[in-house]
Amino acid sequence: MGIQKPLYYQVEEDLRKRIRNGEFKEGDLFPSERELIETYKVSRLTIRRAVDNLVEQGLLEKKQGKGTFVTRPKINHRVGSLYSSSEEFLLNNYIVKTKVIECKKTLPDNEVCEKLRFSNCKEEIFYLERIRYANEIPAAYIKCYLPYRFVPGIEKIDFTNNYLYKTLEDVYKLELYEAYEIIEATLVDETGAKYLGLKEGAPVLLNQRVTYLSDGQIIEYEKILYRSDIFKYHNRLIGRGHGPSIKAPEESRSE
Repeated sequence: MGIQKPLYYQVEEDLRKRIRNGEFKEGDLFPSERELIETYKVSRLTIRRAVDNLVEQGLLEKKQGKGTFVTRPKINHRVGSLYSSSEEFLLNNYIVKTKVIECKKTLPDNEVCEKLRFSNCKEEIFYLERIRYANEIPAAYIKCYLPYRFVPGIEKIDFTNNYLYKTLEDVYKLELYEAYEIIEATLVDETGAKYLGLKEGAPVLLNQRVTYLSDGQIIEYEKILYRSDIFKYHNRLIGRGHGPSIKAPEESRSE
């Protein structure tokens, strides 16, 4: 016989399901503790723990003097795992849709040339510009730059219905080994605001990623603007450690 789940978890699970199913919609005032106690026939402590867990998960928000409200859950980005933005959204149970803005073979500007470590800026790249939607909401504006020598003919692929990382692995047999990211808060420009459905100057998260193959060659430079109202970074830190001093990615990768 299986172990019975704690009462607070059973309540939490049922409330989460009701939120996901749309019984409680974004912006709705959530039932009070008294109402939930009457519904589930459990103690105040059980209800409080279940609700607090849903608040921590981003499904509910407590407003001082007003009550608890249903909110839009933020998408968790798992720091330390090499996921694409589409995989992040899928892992968070979002319906993912992609709109391709531009897809072409071209020459890089100086910034991209430096990030990809080209000896000169006459080497061709593949440029892919997309909007990623999560449950019909524009959540990420993505610009990707790849050395074209690794992916000949890739501009013919429809990335409305195909994922970039899966294409690199399945079609081009490339082994994506590791990536370094710089994440910072910034203000969205006119173009980003238009694609993300925001006002110009609204706060967003800028993620710059350089991805490496198993042999140490750079396969991708990527710039993503995430809507900070629906996206958060999640990290797990273990112990203090007593290993060697840590070098910055740029320093550890320098020749």
